Amino acid sequence: MTVELTLTLDATSAKPLQVQVFDQVREIILEGKLKAGMALPPSRLLAERLGISRNTVITAYERLAAEGYVKARGTAGLFVEPIPPDSLLLIQRGGEAPTNGPVPDGAGEPLLCFAGSPGGGGDRPELDFWVGRSDPAGFPLRIWRRIVNRLLSRETAYLTDYCDPAGLPELRAAIATHLRRARAVAVTEDQVVVTAGGQDALNLVFNLLRSRTRQLCIENPCYLGASLIFRSAGMTIHPVLVDGNGLRTDLLPRDRGSLLYVTPSHQFPTGATMPLSRRLELLRWAEETDSYIVEDDYDSDFRYDGPPLTALAGLDGGRRVFYAGTFSKSVGAGLRIGYATIPRLFWDEARMLKARMSNGQAWLEQAALAAFIDEGHFDRHLRRLRQLYKSRRDCLVRALRETFDEPVILGSESGLHLVWRLPEGFLPARTIQIRARERGIGVYALSSGAAYDFDPGARDDMLVFGYSSLAETQIESAVRALKSISEDAR
Repeated sequence: MTVELTLTLDATSAKPLQVQVFDQVREIILEGKLKAGMALPPSRLLAERLGISRNTVITAYERLAAEGYVKARGTAGLFVEPIPPDSLLLIQRGGEAPTNGPVPDGAGEPLLCFAGSPGGGGDRPELDFWVGRSDPAGFPLRIWRRIVNRLLSRETAYLTDYCDPAGLPELRAAIATHLRRARAVAVTEDQVVVTAGGQDALNLVFNLLRSRTRQLCIENPCYLGASLIFRSAGMTIHPVLVDGNGLRTDLLPRDRGSLLYVTPSHQFPTGATMPLSRRLELLRWAEETDSYIVEDDYDSDFRYDGPPLTALAGLDGGRRVFYAGTFSKSVGAGLRIGYATIPRLFWDEARMLKARMSNGQAWLEQAALAAFIDEGHFDRHLRRLRQLYKSRRDCLVRALRETFDEPVILGSESGLHLVWRLPEGFLPARTIQIRARERGIGVYALSSGAAYDFDPGARDDMLVFGYSSLAETQIESAVRALKSISEDAR
């Protein structure tokens, strides 16, 4: 059964038309006006009715399908998928916090370089696939210099004053706007806290929730930086296995008062993307167990196959998910700017905690980044980087497939790294890492690639490739050398 859709589009809005179509159709589904089994209007027909291009409707439909709201049935069209009633309640309750009391009014007031280069020094191999490092040539130096010079010519008084510990208001507003538009996270600027990178954001959230937490839950394998925070806490830790759909929600403990660390959009390190059904299970678990979730969305700006996905915090509606983000991958790690979004219930406490941690980040970098976002440079910069990194991703995948027999490649849909699961009988990943390093090539086993596995007996059969900072000719040369290493071993 195909139904009529009544949508109201605003061509003057800053929100793109395809996002408006997605948001409104999604809302109609969640309100129950489009029930399971109903067909969406054909893209051509809807485009004609709305007076927009068919590609705009197709893009919105692709995102609805990617997030699990609809599913294609061959040539019959797109049909609404069933979503359990309790899952609908989870998404629809908006900003309520029924188990946490009333929402207050807004308030006034590691030592190891695991994210940069191995060891944090300059002893890098010539062809280095280290994870999470953006291309130095991709930094928007000309535009950045122009913005900085303009700021210094007007605002030098700010160089001798302290900033708001929670972050420059202009930058917090710019981040909130970007998150609403790109990740469907409905936050205001007073819910954003600017930090010194993503790791600092994780520390902020952990310390904010520590007194409310009885046990810690974390993906396994996981990001090394998060494991360091949790392992130093002296609390019970529940490592939760990851499969092809991300963290296994069926293995989460049912005890009350957990804090869970998760990377649902691009699981680190395996690259798995968590589907809508499992995200809803995760939110249901948090409600039922009075638990909180910190969502690390470390490289969500780079999705190459399919439309962008709604963040877990976007589904949550500002109740139990703390969202941690960073500009280290998208602009540059040297800026040391990340952020956390805080449910309104915790805003006063978060602001005070941030003030105890530091007197705020440097004004100049914050002001420059705010202008970079507000003036549209950030969006254009991301489009250029996506094209560049997608080309390098494609080159690496092609080289692996042409060089090795049917390689199992994980997590290539987005981000700045992928994983090659080595076949049975192949050299262990650590051995390949050591032998590759002898030839000037940096490829990394999970234990070395900024990842951590709580199982000491875990199989050593995954190699991590961060491809974003290598040219395509370098990628091809490195893969040929890996082939030589494997042949020498035989």
